[in-house]
Amino acid sequence: MFFDTDFVLYLCKFKKELNLSNMDNETAKYITDYFSVFLTEQEKIAIKHTISTSKLENSAKNMADIFKRNGWTTEDKEVLDLLKNGYDEFEIRAATRILSENSDKIFLNNCPKCDKLARTPKAKQCRHCAYNWHKTNE
Repeated sequence: MFFDTDFVLYLCKFKKELNLSNMDNETAKYITDYFSVFLTEQEKIAIKHTISTSKLENSAKNMADIFKRNGWTTEDKEVLDLLKNGYDEFEIRAATRILSENSDKIFLNNCPKCDKLARTPKAKQCRHCAYNWHKTNE
């Protein structure tokens, strides 16, 4: 996802201290979804492989061959090693790496009232406490 310069400057104004030691699944998903530009090629392949593999559950063998032929699944050992302890752990490791290498470019949009993570970097209403900060000048 690409953000224009003004939006990035706006986000930096509200940026909170980023804590790598407390990475949870929600934060990891937020980072890998909205800051995917910082994923490595292997991490992108691992995500594609996981999504495709889940779609292949309960499908015919020929579908697996089609997915493999189209590059939607992989047999690359390095990529599969990224996923060996499950997708959640992979996502947390990838997000932690992204955050540690690009902390100046990552914005965690936390609610000003309850301090929980908003759904997206541009969200202005909290999904946890319903607080709305559309009209505030923070």
